[in-house]
Amino acid sequence: MAITLSSEIEKMVNEHIQSGAYSNADDVLRDAMEVLSEVDGRERRETQEAIERAIEQSRRGEGRPAEEVLDEMRAKYGIPRHPPG
Repeated sequence: MAITLSSEIEKMVNEHIQSGAYSNADDVLRDAMEVLSEVDGRERRETQEAIERAIEQSRRGEGRPAEEVLDEMRAKYGIPRHPPG
């Protein structure tokens, strides 16, 4: 597969090679993709765990009405209840 890197990314890859930490661009990109996969996996696990906690809280009656939460968010971020117009 041939890819085209932006000049900024190419510069970063070359800096890693010149530092001696990597021998070629393939090694730099392989490590970068491994880190990205780890981050994606961790974020998915954390999201799934948060969803499971929320479901359990709801089952225990600890939830709040969605409209109440939405009203708080609207107030916090200055979003009108109904769009103008």
